[in-house]
Order: sequence, then C-alpha cells, then structure tokens
Amino acid sequence: MKVLITGDSHTAALKLGADMLISNGELNLEYQIYMKQLGSGATFDKPFFVDRGEFAEITNELHKKRIKRLPLSKEQEDFEYYGISAPLLTIRLWGDKQYWTKFTPFSSQGDQAPISASLLRHIVLQDQIHMTQLIELLKRVGVKVFVIEAPKPFKHHPAIKIAGNKVITYVDQFYRQVMKDWLAEKGVPVINVPSACYDADGFMLETYRNDNRLDRTHANKQFGAVMVKEIISFLKSCD
Repeated sequence: MKVLITGDSHTAALKLGADMLISNGELNLEYQIYMKQLGSGATFDKPFFVDRGEFAEITNELHKKRIKRLPLSKEQEDFEYYGISAPLLTIRLWGDKQYWTKFTPFSSQGDQAPISASLLRHIVLQDQIHMTQLIELLKRVGVKVFVIEAPKPFKHHPAIKIAGNKVITYVDQFYRQVMKDWLAEKGVPVINVPSACYDADGFMLETYRNDNRLDRTHANKQFGAVMVKEIISFLKSCD
C-alpha cells in the first residue's frame, strides 16, 4: 500500500520518526509511506491552490516547488491514501499572544472582551477554510483522505506565560473539537495523538520536546515514530 503524507511542517517529525523505525527494523515495509511537506501553518491560512475540477493546482510559489498538484497525477505516482497534517494545527489561534491579552473565551475579566463559543467556532472554521476546501476537493474526486493530528501545546511556549494555562488549553481543545466534528461530518478519519503523549492538563510531555530548544512548537522524532505507528495501525484496519 502506497501512502502520501503531506501538509504542514509537522511532517518533518513524521519523516524523522519513520526513518528511525526503518533503521530499527520496526516499520512494516508492506506500507510504503512517503512524506512530502507542502507548506506551513504560516501559509495555509491564505489561498494556496486553485480548484481545477479533478485536482488542486498549487499556486503558492514555495508550495508548488514541492508539489504542483493534489492529488498527484497517476503518471507521477499512484497513492492509495493521502494523509494531511494541517487541519488540526491550533497554534495560529492560541499562539497569538497579543490577541489573548485583549480577549478571553471565558467571562469578562478586567479589560478583556469575552468571545462566545459560536464566534470562536466561526473563527476556527475561517482559520481552516482553505484546508477544508482542499479536503472537500480531494473527497469529491474520490481520494481516500485521513488527517494526522498535530502535537498539543508544549508548556514552554511563551504564549502560556501571557495568556495562562486555562486559556491555552481551552482554546486548543475547542479548536480541535470543532475541526474533528467537521472532519467526522465529511467522513474523514483522524489519527489522534495518543493520550500517553500528553498530561492531564492537555500539554505535551517533555519527552517529546524538539531537540532544538528554541523550537517551541514542533515535536521530536520519538513523537513522529509514535504517530507513524498510529498511522500504520489505521492503515491495517482499512485492509
């Protein structure tokens, strides 16, 4: 079975994890998993493709140097499944430090203006509008799609010191649930982050922290390996 995993920068940890599993002889080579980053969280909130009917033509200048269209033409490569990392990337919302000094998802506190659940849901869906349009296109043309959940927040992210644990975890969990509900409605399976990877408050365990201590967002290859194993388990269930 051939699978393409693409999407945001979290595909890097997946690639490192897969390489580690292969070198350790732990990856079933019956599943040929190819990793190819398309873009990043900083670019997917803007238009990056044009709907050409049978495929999405990638228009972002950087993205199209990596992948010109999705799905790939069968002459290029014929994949049975496409895994997308990006629809459950929540940091664009909770990571905005200035935003959460002015607004709160809870009852008004001091000078902060409260945001209702309905407004927050609208913000989430707007934040992912281009990615949801891509998924709808892929589903429309018969592509088998699944989504890989991004790591949950790490406690060392600076936004937490400004907004506080409760705000960050609430917004992160709210965002994920909105998107998981949307994906379920569209019949798109999700590869969830296993509960063993995060603590009771919803923060990633330090054991999965990126080796680059200046990187406060991405996980390491050990986390990538965990998620690749989850992907393999999902693919086995589809055989």
